[in-house]
Amino acid sequence: MDTSRKTLDFTLAILCLNMMSCEVFESKTSRERIVISAFGETLSLDQLSTRIPNEMSFEDSTLMAERIIEGWIREHVLLSEVEKNISEFDHDFEADVTAYRNALLVSHFESRYVASRLDGNVEENEIETFHNEHADLFLLQEHVVRALYIQLPGEETQLDSVRTWLESSDSLSIPKLEQWCIEHGAHFALDFDYWWFLSDLLDQIPMQIYRVEDQLRKRKVIEFTNDNKRYLLRILEHQFKDRPSPIGITRERIVDLILQERRRALLEDLRDELVKEAWAHGEIIRDSIPT
Repeated sequence: MDTSRKTLDFTLAILCLNMMSCEVFESKTSRERIVISAFGETLSLDQLSTRIPNEMSFEDSTLMAERIIEGWIREHVLLSEVEKNISEFDHDFEADVTAYRNALLVSHFESRYVASRLDGNVEENEIETFHNEHADLFLLQEHVVRALYIQLPGEETQLDSVRTWLESSDSLSIPKLEQWCIEHGAHFALDFDYWWFLSDLLDQIPMQIYRVEDQLRKRKVIEFTNDNKRYLLRILEHQFKDRPSPIGITRERIVDLILQERRRALLEDLRDELVKEAWAHGEIIRDSIPT
């Protein structure tokens, strides 16, 4: 035990000796120091110590220990009362408790089993295959676009290079465009891998929509002014509502679904193997059902 823990134990021992309702005594069956006992249950000094951080001051340790002990007393008094008032013939309740305990144990075991064995790496080809095979899971609720836009003061007129870079929209032109926007104080969104829901994009640029499908098909730079601001928009790609969503939007969900399936398969294989072993070792005995 380190020095700080010894100091804490000593502090707690003094604390408990000075509390009216608590004294430190040794268990009859071991050398464990007991802080309090109630209804056959005990709270040891070691258990109390582990719940109080070493770095706490004496005053804070004292207050926290008092709260822990008071909470422990209340919990065990209530549990005792509950147990006295539950009928010994209440089989449904006992079955519920057993079922809950079993489910908790199984869940904890399965979580640890999966965590130690699940391969969390999902390759791009797996994502594409899953997307193609389950396209109906990813139908769009609204139109989406891959688009770039720039917003700048209306008086800015020297835009030939900007238009050219937007028309190109490639790995060479985008860095130049970003640098120009920074130097001219423009607001911009130039991630050409990002998919916008159309409603979100229109929150950023006040473009008039009149024939939406025709407008979204246009690949030329769209330029307009509104409220003394100039906007330049280039739509790179689109997908209409009620069609399968692009992978760029659904990637995280697809990865999660693939990992869920791997988890399900791991656990199903585990259960099958455990059942086979139980039969092989004679742990399961089954009588025939009378007909």
